[in-house]
Amino acid sequence: MKSLIVTIVACLLILNVELTSSAKILVIISVPSYSHQIAYQSIWKSLSLIGHHVTLITTDPIPEKNLTNFRQIDLGFNYKHIRSINFLELKGKYSWQETVKMYFREISSTLAENIFDHPDFKKIYAPNSGEKFDLVITEAIITPSIYAFAHRFKAPLIGTYSLGFLQMSHFAFGNPLLPSHPSTWDIDATGLNVPFWKRVQNYVSTFWHIHVDCDNIFYKPQQEIAEKYLKNIPSIKELEKNISIILVNQQEEISYSRPNVPNIIHFGGLHIRNNLKPLPKELQEFVDNASNGFIYVSLGTNVHPEMFPESLKNIFFNTLSNLPIKVVWKFTESFPKLPDNIYISKWFPQQEILAHPNLKLFIYQGGLQSTEEAVYSGIPLVGIPILADQDMQVNKMVSLGVCKKVDILEITREVLNEAIIEVLNNKSYKENMMNLKELIEDKPLPNLKKVIWWIEYVIRHKGAPHLRSSIVDEPWYQRYDTDVIAFLSVASFIIALLSLYIVYKILIR
Repeated sequence: MKSLIVTIVACLLILNVELTSSAKILVIISVPSYSHQIAYQSIWKSLSLIGHHVTLITTDPIPEKNLTNFRQIDLGFNYKHIRSINFLELKGKYSWQETVKMYFREISSTLAENIFDHPDFKKIYAPNSGEKFDLVITEAIITPSIYAFAHRFKAPLIGTYSLGFLQMSHFAFGNPLLPSHPSTWDIDATGLNVPFWKRVQNYVSTFWHIHVDCDNIFYKPQQEIAEKYLKNIPSIKELEKNISIILVNQQEEISYSRPNVPNIIHFGGLHIRNNLKPLPKELQEFVDNASNGFIYVSLGTNVHPEMFPESLKNIFFNTLSNLPIKVVWKFTESFPKLPDNIYISKWFPQQEILAHPNLKLFIYQGGLQSTEEAVYSGIPLVGIPILADQDMQVNKMVSLGVCKKVDILEITREVLNEAIIEVLNNKSYKENMMNLKELIEDKPLPNLKKVIWWIEYVIRHKGAPHLRSSIVDEPWYQRYDTDVIAFLSVASFIIALLSLYIVYKILIR
């Protein structure tokens, strides 16, 4: 069904009188994480199907062999740099801003260097290559040096984001900074009614991170990398300010609403497939024979069993093995004796499992793509967030009444069991999820068609400078009238002191 939708979108666009003529598009998605890559794959396939020539640089090449006008460069070897981080060990010790500061300068530089230095890509961007592109699309997260390819090919630039914005990106694209708002996921203590002194701390740490840390972690090293491989490169900060549009994989219904500038375009759920495959025979029999239903447990791809202390493994094993319901558990380690109610494997076809009619509950880490899949299948959740935006995502799902949250740092067998039983027995979680499913599907047009339209819009008009907010050119103190507030505060203080002095003198006389 999903492939049918892609084909229909392609046909509709071909028949459209305003169809953009065939364009050459360079796409670079740099972060080695499956969730970052899969969010966009249907876009690249659809662009190819409607006649555009796509060059994709990715850590997860698209396996389809029938795509025409489509070439790929494989950066899969970059995965080793992300997999070296023990995210579970960092949980609770550091905010995401601190994690970025400690780990991502070296990683982002390595990822960028490996893109610039790839021999196949070097042939494409070499000065005498003869290659031309009408559009460059890049991930806009931790490798800003790749913006330089838009300058190299004199093409408009589109940015992509596979999750909610970091604060540094809100600032870069002209959005207001909201350091304590619940949508802000790279600071730990955010939400509603944050205490005053914590808000002060969030404010100071956010501005320090954006104006000091990010310059040293990202912009300066990335500028050096771009200048090492390309000549006459302007400031990558300026290139970032002039991105035509930013495609953000985040749907408003399952995220915290906040103000955005006009060139930020939201979409989501493009990785969800309708053409599901049969489950493996043994697994099919296990879930088909689940008379009480079954639970699916998966903590994503960035958290591995070797990160789990033995005590945490035992909490999960003892809790799941004593449930009066079957459990399908994505876990790469085996146990000496597995109870009859548990089925373990290193990998599962997640969308196929979520679509099974006997599934009652999904225990997950709060990943955005998994959230979208759960909503699409109408499955209530128990969320155990570990890294990045997962806390924010789980908090939002809790606020919608479709999820129960468990803190992995305070988890016990009793706490985990209570959360599971609560969601299984309380019908409101399922009812709320079905209502949310109906809400998120009520769109004026399919998300894929919306994204393709915007991409072709930028191609047709050779950019979209009219959508660019002039806010990005203003210094931070003018954006928020900080200088005005400081002046009025000092003036008010002086006036108050003078008034007190005058009153004092009058009383003395």
